[in-house]
Amino acid sequence: MSFCTLSKDSEQSAVLVDRSFIVNYLPQCDEIQLKVYMLGLSFCANPDAPENSLQFICDTLSLSESKVEEAFGSLADMGLVNITSYSPLAVSYKNIKSNFARHYKKDKYSDFNAQLEALFPTVAFNNINQYTVYYDFMEDTKIKPEVLITIARYCVNLKGEKIKANYILAVAKNWLDEGVRTLADVDEKIKQLELSGEAMRMICKAVGKKSEIDLEDKNLYLKWTNNWGFGLDAILFAAKSLKNKGGFLRLDSLLDEFYRNNAMSVQEMDMYLANKQAMYKLAYNVNKTLGLYYENVEYIVEKYIGNWLSHGFDERAILLVAEYCLDNSIRTLEGMNKRVNKFYSEGCVSVEAINEYLAQLMNRDLEIKKIIELTGSSRNVNSYDRDAYKVWTQMWNFDHDVIEYGASLCQGKTVSALNNLLAKWKNSGVMTIDQAKANSVFTQPQTNAPTYTKEQLSNYFYSLDDLDGIED
Repeated sequence: MSFCTLSKDSEQSAVLVDRSFIVNYLPQCDEIQLKVYMLGLSFCANPDAPENSLQFICDTLSLSESKVEEAFGSLADMGLVNITSYSPLAVSYKNIKSNFARHYKKDKYSDFNAQLEALFPTVAFNNINQYTVYYDFMEDTKIKPEVLITIARYCVNLKGEKIKANYILAVAKNWLDEGVRTLADVDEKIKQLELSGEAMRMICKAVGKKSEIDLEDKNLYLKWTNNWGFGLDAILFAAKSLKNKGGFLRLDSLLDEFYRNNAMSVQEMDMYLANKQAMYKLAYNVNKTLGLYYENVEYIVEKYIGNWLSHGFDERAILLVAEYCLDNSIRTLEGMNKRVNKFYSEGCVSVEAINEYLAQLMNRDLEIKKIIELTGSSRNVNSYDRDAYKVWTQMWNFDHDVIEYGASLCQGKTVSALNNLLAKWKNSGVMTIDQAKANSVFTQPQTNAPTYTKEQLSNYFYSLDDLDGIED
């Protein structure tokens, strides 16, 4: 992300100091604000240049980062720039001419102005842009003035009078995105944030945070509890496992990992951390089986291994699927993941269940093969045959012996002819051998299910693709 850029409605070919800036804004800028604005504006002509950075401005103007950030905050209040990110700081220079496109009736926001000024008794409101940045926000979002004032009051109570308008509006936008639009919504939101105080102090102690609790920390807590569903005991367990490293951002990352791997309670988190090393080893073994190499398998553990284990697959079952994938030239983790998901959808999460399911696929093909042979053909089974057999047995509810009898009547013809015959029987209510053979007895000989070797089962692993259109 470039540090300083032009907004989309600004000219890209050249960077000029607009006369509107000189006439309307320059008199309101102090020395630091003017220097910061002009130096940042010069970056916009070549936003990819290495000097386009916060550090370059600090070094060139001999200013601290906080001073530069404060200057840009004031420029944002004037409507000259947008602060698109605070960490890292990123600034978008606005089209100055467009700032004067809106005109507001003098008395439309007079009550709002009075309440806003009361929130900042030590701040001099001598620039119309100090107000219009709020007006524009209310016009764009349709938020009520009293709602915005209540949000601003909360921010001032939390941060003090030095807080900038862009911070207040960023909070308001986030709350609007969460569905907070009325005074009642705001009151409930603030109540939730305040109730989190004691819990936040406990979490801060656990992660070693010594600075004051800010709004961003409280919002994270609400995300962990309201959105993700973690209890305080689980959050504290996760915080303590960090051993005072990384603060709230690292805690957020760890809880995100727990959430994605369905480790929600203290017991589940403890077990997850204990098994994580085993998951790393399993990831290396899966990669080795598939002929892959990754120096860092953390991503693989989080995206694949943890997910497979949470579905109930054990190490033996996962490695068996990997071996079957290798035998069938499936050598990507995503390709393997699709097969694992197919087995999971069939309730097959153990070695025995996987092999039994593949054996069923083999038995199905043997049954289909016999049907094809009854029509007089010796060709192999294909995906069309499997789809047709699924329709006959699962959707039309024909027993296998009825299908075989129909195939014997279609000798010398294609499977399509058998499909037509079975369709006519279904529409006529002919569903049994007796109905089809008119009192002749047809008995399917009973045989024991055959036993297959692992190599034979592996040869049928590919037929999973015919079931749901799975691709590598």
